[in-house]
Amino acid sequence: MHISLARSVICLIIVLLPALLTTNAIGDNTKQQPVVLSLPAETVLTSIQKLLPLEVPSQSRQLQGDITVESVERLVIHDNIITVHGVLFGRNLVATTNFGGQDIQLRLGEVRLPMICDLQTRFDAVRKKLLLTPHFRQTAHIADESQDPLTPLINALSAREYVVDLDALEAIDLKVGAQSILLVMEPINISTLNDTLVFHLLPRVSKAQ
Repeated sequence: MHISLARSVICLIIVLLPALLTTNAIGDNTKQQPVVLSLPAETVLTSIQKLLPLEVPSQSRQLQGDITVESVERLVIHDNIITVHGVLFGRNLVATTNFGGQDIQLRLGEVRLPMICDLQTRFDAVRKKLLLTPHFRQTAHIADESQDPLTPLINALSAREYVVDLDALEAIDLKVGAQSILLVMEPINISTLNDTLVFHLLPRVSKAQ
């Protein structure tokens, strides 16, 4: 799944552009220091809320249907984990379960599920991608997995890696006076610290062709 969390970083990059242009000469081959951008949990939460409802690709053998993140009320960042409190909404859901060696389809219809989800973050330095793996905490709605019909919904979304869209950082074509500047921000690391999502970005500045 591609999530455009990185869009909120663009405004910060543009604000920093004058400093980048003065410290990194165009065509300079000297070793550059990364730009560190820190996004507090409140900023990440606001960015996600602006994207809602957010479609979740969840088609699997266990579950078919349309699933969206309907709301997010709280977000906490800690130990490379983003904990999200919100509501999932499912429409036209059909779950497949196995009973006595036979596959049985269970039509759930529409479902709203309050959830607490821990998103384990991992930065793939080779692919330059941020990966999120959701793990849902046990709540009253899923306390008894053997009887709760929502279990297939949770299982279909859990323990899968989702890719965060960082393409918005890759290239920005800006006009500075009469000159066209191509600013590329290459992510070299993404981490968490003190309820903050920290981006380490290597700026590449060149004249646009």
